[in-house]
Amino acid sequence: MLDEVAVAVTCSWLIFRNPISAMNAVGCAVTLVGCTFYGYVRHLLSEQPPGTPRTPRTPRNLKELIPLVSDKLDDKV
Repeated sequence: MLDEVAVAVTCSWLIFRNPISAMNAVGCAVTLVGCTFYGYVRHLLSEQPPGTPRTPRTPRNLKELIPLVSDKLDDKV
């Protein structure tokens, strides 16, 4: 939906030279880049083989959230 509005504003500006503010131009650019990236990521996810998890695994308990600090310190000592 937002992508359609941004494209409409951009086309309006290119064809009819309607004045738009710098903030509107930045907003349209961010929207177009974001929608393009979202489409690209969806395309990559659709090409994954069946059974591949599509999102990162959610931690099941607090221990999985805590980084393993002692392992990191052992490498530096």
